[in-house]
Amino acid sequence: MDLHTAERQLQAAQRAADVAALDALLHPRLVAAGPDGTVFTKDDDLESHRSGALRITKLVEESLDVQDDGETGVTRTVAAVDAVQGGAVVSARLRYTRLWVREDGNWRVLAATLVPVQ
Repeated sequence: MDLHTAERQLQAAQRAADVAALDALLHPRLVAAGPDGTVFTKDDDLESHRSGALRITKLVEESLDVQDDGETGVTRTVAAVDAVQGGAVVSARLRYTRLWVREDGNWRVLAATLVPVQ
């Protein structure tokens, strides 16, 4: 699978709260920073989807830039996102920047940041 496809699979897994797919696409040592500066791990992310604490109701990609450097890559996505987080309805336009690594032919997210975009 190419990196472009991996990014699109990740977005689909987020929309569907597909914990098994997310588990396959997120690196065990994932470190990510959310729009409020909160740092979270793969386990934190999976649990938020598993428990329903985070439910993405809409994620519409507006732009996607992919840089593949063989065993590493970066994706930069701008998306309109609606979600329910901790019981609160949230709408935002976010820029996701993800560092991907390829292991055994599979792309996995090692690091990510999500920041609001005007």
